[in-house]
Amino acid sequence: MQPATTIEPKALRNALGAFATGVTIVTTRSAEGANIGLTANSFSSVSLDPPMVLWSLAKTSSSIEAFRHAGHFAVHVLAADQDDLSGRFASKGIDKFAGLELERGPADIPLLAGCTARFECRTSFQYEGGDHVIFVGEVVNLTHSARPPLIFHGGRYGMVIKKEAPAAPMEGVESSLSPDDLIYHVSSAFYQIRHEAQEERKRRGWTDPDYAALVALGRQDGRTVAEIDAMSAFRGRTITPEVIAGLAARGLVTCPGPISNDSCVELTPAGRQGLIEIIAILKAAEADALEGFDFSEIHLLKQLLRRIVEK
Repeated sequence: MQPATTIEPKALRNALGAFATGVTIVTTRSAEGANIGLTANSFSSVSLDPPMVLWSLAKTSSSIEAFRHAGHFAVHVLAADQDDLSGRFASKGIDKFAGLELERGPADIPLLAGCTARFECRTSFQYEGGDHVIFVGEVVNLTHSARPPLIFHGGRYGMVIKKEAPAAPMEGVESSLSPDDLIYHVSSAFYQIRHEAQEERKRRGWTDPDYAALVALGRQDGRTVAEIDAMSAFRGRTITPEVIAGLAARGLVTCPGPISNDSCVELTPAGRQGLIEIIAILKAAEADALEGFDFSEIHLLKQLLRRIVEK
């Protein structure tokens, strides 16, 4: 018989990290009445009939005895925006339940809200599994929502993105993308979202430098003309004293004394109201453009665009 191969724990951990899993928080209530909870990704379905699930916990865990003696536990499958909750329940030495709104399940076990799914279980079996204890529970109640789940892969959090069916390649056209395609799609989306607001700006007689100056002041009032110009440079807009003078003449900004690069500029009530109205048009157009996208798709889109901008 050949000797068993020695597997390094770190190598095993890295290899297991190639398997993407959901993230769960398992809760119970101790014999003394304390709320117990921890983050776990060792969760799996066992049976549909009867409905049974399992998860495992290291024997060295400070919560092991509470779960060993508990008659019930709850498994919460976290939603994509609950990574902070996962971090909280993976921490030690803190009150993990502080400030959380809890519901109560069988045997008064604590239940967390806002999850993708939640399984309230009666403890059925416990098995020794090496350095872990495997807990098998019969599901006595469950809740489920359409919220996308939180994913853990390779030591990092992620989220599910729906994979679209590939479009059929057009005859005579290469199927691979090029940088021009990215520019085309980004600019087309930008035009679609801003078109109505841009038309309203034209109707009001606002030039691109006018709008850039108003946006800069909307972020923080009381800037100098030079500061407004510096803030607008990345958009290719040049803000001169003449631009500010034109806005002042229309009652959109105010500036004491002669206008120069060192002059301090503030929005008037009319200027601020006009800016809010334009931004409202933009927000409405954005909401229309993103209708039909789920949370994970919108989050990923913003994340990728932010990475492009920050390069």
